[in-house]
Amino acid sequence: TIASLELACIYSALILQDTECKINALIKQGKKNLKSLMMTWAFVFLTKPF
Repeated sequence: TIASLELACIYSALILQDTECKINALIKQGKKNLKSLMMTWAFVFLTKPF
C-alpha cells in the first residue's frame, strides 16, 4: 500500500542519517532482511525526482 511505501521511505531517510557504525550494526542484525532493505533504498533513490 502507499502508506507502507511512505513508511519505508521515512525509515530509509532516517537510516541514511545514521553514522557508518550504526548502519553496519543494522546490517549485521538484519542480514536476513538485507535484500528487502536494499530494495527499499533502491525504491527511494529510483523514485527521487532530479
